[in-house]
Amino acid sequence: MRAEERKREKENKEKKTKKENKEKKQRERKETKKMKTEELMERIHMPEEARELACRKQISEGEYGIWKERFYQDIRQFIEAWKKTENRYVWALEFYLKLAADAYEEYRRRGYTDQVFDQTFYDITIWCEECRRKHGVYGLEELWWLGQSVKLKLFRLGRLQFEPILLEHDMEGRERTVKAGTKVLNVHIPSGEPLRMEACKDSFEKAEDFFGEEYQVYVCDSWLLSPHLKEILPDTSNIIRFQNLFEVTRVGYEYPQAEQRIFEVTLEDKSQYPEDTFLRKKAKAYVLSGKDLGIGEGFFYRRRK
Repeated sequence: MRAEERKREKENKEKKTKKENKEKKQRERKETKKMKTEELMERIHMPEEARELACRKQISEGEYGIWKERFYQDIRQFIEAWKKTENRYVWALEFYLKLAADAYEEYRRRGYTDQVFDQTFYDITIWCEECRRKHGVYGLEELWWLGQSVKLKLFRLGRLQFEPILLEHDMEGRERTVKAGTKVLNVHIPSGEPLRMEACKDSFEKAEDFFGEEYQVYVCDSWLLSPHLKEILPDTSNIIRFQNLFEVTRVGYEYPQAEQRIFEVTLEDKSQYPEDTFLRKKAKAYVLSGKDLGIGEGFFYRRRK
């Protein structure tokens, strides 16, 4: 009897183990199931009209696989080929939504949270709406930039975006120099929200938790870091407070980024710029005087905890 009891006990144990393993696999499959683009559009608050356009299935599964391979092999050649596609802005919206949905699996595999995923790919919505403003149709044209998010090279953590890079050139400050080749976090500022200092500091704290001790320096290259802004804005402005976080090491005048960001367009006739905000009024007067706001570049070391 004891032998039979031991046999039954062994069989029951094996059945229990098989059941537990089966349930574990089911949970894993559920957790890593492929996200559908419809779910993604809901999560990133895509406008309804844009959703309808993206759901027209302009791209077959076979075509998607071919274009996806091109995208990962050489994004610049991919972009040149994309320029020849029909309805290219809407096509790009559908394609990048598919890429982002695919990226969700890698997010889960690495243990990144849904919040980081949703915030990061909200950038698709931002640029989709910008495409509507510029071209009159919901779609995408910032393909290289959005590709950074798809390839998990760029993450939005609260108000700010962070791009881990190797610094390409020395940045010489008054007391410290950040050497070329240093691992740094390149800071980007998405449009659409006020640049409140509390939200920015929260983003930097999130970045320290997300990237760990490996990255000790933040860098930024933006019109927001131009010292000329201090000629037209008070010290209490959000822009100046953000700028003061960094030690500005260079000011460039390669192209009128400030005009593009402030007025959403670059005009030959500067007198046509609107004056509907304090910043626009001050910036317009500045450029009408023949001056260029420029683009500042700077860095700061993360604070020790």
